Amino acid sequence: MAGLPGVPQPIAIFPQFIAKQPETLVLKEKVLSLSGDSFTIKLANGTPILQVEGKVMSISGRKKVSDMQGNHLFSIVKEHLHIHATYVVESPSKQKLCEVKSHFACEYLEA
Repeated sequence: MAGLPGVPQPIAIFPQFIAKQPETLVLKEKVLSLSGDSFTIKLANGTPILQVEGKVMSISGRKKVSDMQGNHLFSIVKEHLHIHATYVVESPSKQKLCEVKSHFACEYLEA
């Protein structure tokens, strides 16, 4: 399988997560976990890079994404009252960074 061509310049909000070469990310869901949708995102070699903490019983399905030092980077939240399923990436201060809709349109929102 051929990879996607690279972009001329890295696009990132968090420069510390810009990879120098293509990387494979591994997400393992814990089925029937009492901690909600909590999991760790790791590189293929097993190095953990992000911690995702799902809120139990959250209507919006809020997921808090942190680095491995516990710094809250952003949250992923499902917004209701849209025709298409809509997810928002928001900063710790609740500023909307990105919106993704189920019909695969993504709009980057500038600060």
